Amino acid sequence: MPDPLNILLWGASILGCSAAAIALLGRYRDLPAFFTGPNICRLEAGGCQALFRTPNAALLGVPNSLLGTLFYPLLGIGSWAGWPLTFLFAISTLSFLMTLWLAWILLRDGLECRVCWTGHLCNTVIWTLLLVRLLA
Repeated sequence: MPDPLNILLWGASILGCSAAAIALLGRYRDLPAFFTGPNICRLEAGGCQALFRTPNAALLGVPNSLLGTLFYPLLGIGSWAGWPLTFLFAISTLSFLMTLWLAWILLRDGLECRVCWTGHLCNTVIWTLLLVRLLA
């Protein structure tokens, strides 16, 4: 029987990678309101471009969404290849710290970006699952 924690980890990774890919697309094209939400879409440039091109949408010039599209597969490969749990937890912690910062900005500015919140939820689930494994 498959380990329920593995199923949750893989599910969150797949969903998170999908959200990151959609956000990366939103950096260059307008996304449908379904992905972002009506308050975002009323911003300039269809919303998505205005949100995903802000200084907070990049780390040292690299789009956060691009980092996400690299992080989730890397996490999956590492998990499958048996990389040390402490390493997986460390890279997940970096992602989780970015999630805390960006979620605070969304809350502060009253933004309801669905794709952003999906990625943040996935990061939180992944970090929590790895912490549980590390402490077990």
